Amino acid sequence: MKAGSYFPGNHYSSLYAMAGDDCSLFFDLEELTEKQQADHLSNIELTAMLQVALACVGHDRDHLALYDEYLEPGWQKMLQRYHNFFCRMTSDVVPMEHFSYHPRDTYYQSVANHIKDNPALTDVANLYMSSGSNKLIHQNEELLAINRNVNSKKHFAENAPAFGIQVPDTLVTTKAELASKPVADFFSKHQNKIILKLLGLAGARNVTAVEGITATKEYVAEYDDDMVILLQERLDLESYTEMTVDLVVSTDDIRIANTRKILFADGLWVGNLIGNAVSVTEEQASALLHVGEYARHHGYVTDEGSNCGIDFFIGKDGSLIVTEINARWTGGLFPAQILSQIDVQGRDAVPFFDMVLIEEREAYVDFIERHLVGEYEGAFAMVPIGFGCFPVPVEGQDYFYSWQMVVGDFDAFKQAKNKELAASVMITADIIQPYQ
Repeated sequence: MKAGSYFPGNHYSSLYAMAGDDCSLFFDLEELTEKQQADHLSNIELTAMLQVALACVGHDRDHLALYDEYLEPGWQKMLQRYHNFFCRMTSDVVPMEHFSYHPRDTYYQSVANHIKDNPALTDVANLYMSSGSNKLIHQNEELLAINRNVNSKKHFAENAPAFGIQVPDTLVTTKAELASKPVADFFSKHQNKIILKLLGLAGARNVTAVEGITATKEYVAEYDDDMVILLQERLDLESYTEMTVDLVVSTDDIRIANTRKILFADGLWVGNLIGNAVSVTEEQASALLHVGEYARHHGYVTDEGSNCGIDFFIGKDGSLIVTEINARWTGGLFPAQILSQIDVQGRDAVPFFDMVLIEEREAYVDFIERHLVGEYEGAFAMVPIGFGCFPVPVEGQDYFYSWQMVVGDFDAFKQAKNKELAASVMITADIIQPYQ
């Protein structure tokens, strides 16, 4: 069984095995700082939602490895209902009899044992990304080195311009050098409007806006002096729109699989806008495909086709600036693939992450069923994507992560949500503004 981060497809069968891998690409998991440990654990728990979504992304010849917390009766009942939704939305999903369950803390060891016991199970083991945490499965040091380079913000900032890719003005430095003149000059050059980026971790846990050197020092206080730090000019969101695409990078071809607008709520990434409202010009598409050529040039390519996410900004003048390359599955790939399988009648879609009080999980799932895409004929419809199986404490109460998609009128969805559900269900949805 081959192993890697492959784009989903029907020409091969996959054992989907995805957990939180970003941190182990750049850091020894035994030597993480306290904050890194907390962020890494949060990322592992967030990926539970990805595991559920894969049941709909995959097909009936695929297999799926989930956390064994999904065997808890309440979560198992919810998982069964989601599987029923997926079957009603599309004709080809991963059968529940193809699910296997594995401990969170030894997930990849358990999956590796499952593969050893079932070597002919599927054609490939499909990973979120090839990283140190799942080396037991891919067993490929060369692949690990390629992924470390191509996913590195430092590597991209230093090598992309020479490849003809326009990137924001960037200074690569270290914690020890923050008091230096080049750093002071860089902050002055950009009027203290800087994005600070670190290696490792996903979901913008390693990216923050800073207004000066003091704030930068405070943010990296827990790290060693040799910690690599990227300081990048902060692009004005009144002049630019932040976007992302998924590319399929194969030996013979590079293509754009989907295009999405990035959505924020209270400064945090929460999801995307997908549909006719989001597009790129032929010239912009060519520039994005060139980034795929960069990834392939640096060894990130497979015959099956590997997924590569590109984060970029489009200026009002049509200019395109690339900020990051993510040689892995992206959060937006899951809803985009689900959308490709269902009829949304030409309506835009807003996939987003949120939180739901555990006590309200049945009410939440009932709401999805009442408004399920393909069956509900109102101004909007719901597409379930995934849900977490770990409690998230907020102000003394336990929530769980939810991942859903609204097709159609987002304001109509908010009105229905507020009328039919408690305030503790999808607590972020009200502040999401897809078209601003």
